[in-house]
Amino acid sequence: MENSNNNPPIETKISRVFSALMEGLSFNRFEAEHQLHDHCLHSTISDIQKRYGIEVSRVFETVPCLQGMATTRCKRYWIALEELIRYERRQVNIRKQKTQTTSVETKGMGCQMYTEGDIDSVNNSQAGLNIGA
Repeated sequence: MENSNNNPPIETKISRVFSALMEGLSFNRFEAEHQLHDHCLHSTISDIQKRYGIEVSRVFETVPCLQGMATTRCKRYWIALEELIRYERRQVNIRKQKTQTTSVETKGMGCQMYTEGDIDSVNNSQAGLNIGA
């Protein structure tokens, strides 16, 4: 279920990751698990790219594990500034297109408005009907 501006709904895991990345933050899988409660960051990143057409940058890094006794490699994910700008511009264009389409398609499609004289003539014509006769 998507909201009107094509961003993910607030209550989902993908929305937490998407929002954090859109704020300029970066995460590796361990940070995402702790801070965003995402236990499978690489899959969430893949979903974000497919659903919202945004490119998420990534690079391998080495982080400590086993209470600092060893290290392991993992990827760090972020959205580059250029991609943030491109995405925001695309969202603005989508909103403009929706507004233009809505106003053109619905022009003249609103409720019929009557003046006081119109209502009197409708009432008079109904008064002349023999209802139940």
